[in-house]
Amino acid sequence: MGRIPGARTHHRWFLPLHALAFRRFDTSRYDLVISLSHAFEKLIRARHGRHLCYCFSPPRYLWDLYDTYARHVSWPQRMALRAAVSPLRAIDSAGAAGVDRFVAISRTVAERIRRSYGRDSDVVYPPVTPKTTASGSAPRERFLLSLGRLVPYKRIDLAIAAAELAGIRLVIAGDGPDRARLDRLAGPNTEFAGHVSEAEAGRLLSTCAAFVFCGEEDFGIAPLEANAHGAPVIAYARGGVTETMENGTSAIFFDRQTPAAVAGAIERCLDRTWDPMPLRQNAARFSPQRFRGAMHNILTEMLASAGKSSAGARPKSETNAPALS
Repeated sequence: MGRIPGARTHHRWFLPLHALAFRRFDTSRYDLVISLSHAFEKLIRARHGRHLCYCFSPPRYLWDLYDTYARHVSWPQRMALRAAVSPLRAIDSAGAAGVDRFVAISRTVAERIRRSYGRDSDVVYPPVTPKTTASGSAPRERFLLSLGRLVPYKRIDLAIAAAELAGIRLVIAGDGPDRARLDRLAGPNTEFAGHVSEAEAGRLLSTCAAFVFCGEEDFGIAPLEANAHGAPVIAYARGGVTETMENGTSAIFFDRQTPAAVAGAIERCLDRTWDPMPLRQNAARFSPQRFRGAMHNILTEMLASAGKSSAGARPKSETNAPALS
């Protein structure tokens, strides 16, 4: 795919070829195939074994966020998406039919898998760790932080409007296709940091007064990273964040995506003193060790099942499943 002119910079125009590329992988030597899928990765076939899909979400531009994506693309892309959505959904559903077992990154995504594909799934939350930071600690400062890719569904425009309404500085770290639009919306309290290193992201998380999170996410690693650095979160009470945060303990929720609702949550958050220890303890519930343990159990079950189904069908030297580490 990368050798096709324009495929890297205009990947959306090549979506059917993405599906074909994954479909063509030769997996005949493997007992277990694991796809990490947010789009068509799940179309890979386990020719002689089992297929486990760790699903970040069914493609949101085809299913639950179709209207949002269509509203924020150019008119040629909008027309192409409208024409392609039905066949692309059929392709995506065909890929889901070839999955033996789904593992979702949250209950929110498990529900989308059920709605989109009619399939049940296990839930294993992704691992979260603090960012690497320079030695020493710096005091908290009175600014809000938004950290992540700048795309419309994350509703960073709402964070900008709320920060202006509340009269507080907002630092936006990250880049993406929505940057130009957000630049036009920004007021005097908004500062764009652009792409930042892991160390700089860690510094911002360690010094911000609070992390603001206005979109509906599949899971939401960034809010947990904020907790891991001792920062409270201001979040929209929908999606994966409602599974990882507790209102009033690790976050302040708002129920409506309006500037006034977000500004009210900002004021409630900044009007209280936060003990960083419970915030860090909340993030620690999603440790890499917990993730590895849960996935180890599932993969062991899948390998045992694959070994039974392929017993006698392969040369003796290939019947032993690889050890998990």
